Amino acid sequence: MQVEFVLDYRSPYCYLANTRVKRLGAQTVYTPVDIVSVMKKVNNQPSTMCPPKAKYAGVDAARWARHYDVPFSPNGGVLEALKQGRLDKTLFSRVGVAAKEMGIVEQVSDALLGVVWAGTDDLTTGKGRSSFLVSRSIPSDLWDIAASPEIAQQLAVNDQNAAERGVFGVPTFFVDGEMFFGNDRLQFVGAQLDAANNGSGK
Repeated sequence: MQVEFVLDYRSPYCYLANTRVKRLGAQTVYTPVDIVSVMKKVNNQPSTMCPPKAKYAGVDAARWARHYDVPFSPNGGVLEALKQGRLDKTLFSRVGVAAKEMGIVEQVSDALLGVVWAGTDDLTTGKGRSSFLVSRSIPSDLWDIAASPEIAQQLAVNDQNAAERGVFGVPTFFVDGEMFFGNDRLQFVGAQLDAANNGSGK
């Protein structure tokens, strides 16, 4: 049995979910999306559009990290570069798509989520991005592959498919056709996995 994990690396809740989802004992299938694109398709908007919600989300994510007993120290340099437009906002999602094509999406997702939400690596410069790959034994052509039109097209396909399946935010999980939203629904994801494995279905 598989659990599909729809994610965007810009979400702290995807980082939090990633620290727990593999404990469910099922194969994790990563589906990177550009969640802002998905939200536009379904008439939703990101937390950053509502300052009080964005402020609360930061506090809430830190609480969850303490609850999970995992590091949580957002990478200010990376997040500020994304905010200012010095980093393409789809870059990390394209890297995830490229990593999936290369068969290394779990390794790259673990590393990328860790750097963005609990690390200090420089991902804003070519030198920094290269060092990130080398230090984690990730193929050196990942960033170049992520920049290809084919990967951009696949990301667009992922976004459209997600919207059509009812995704409105991340992290979202699918198990046996059932959708679950949020790291706080992982208990329900586990229950659905147990039911599917036991043959009781939905």
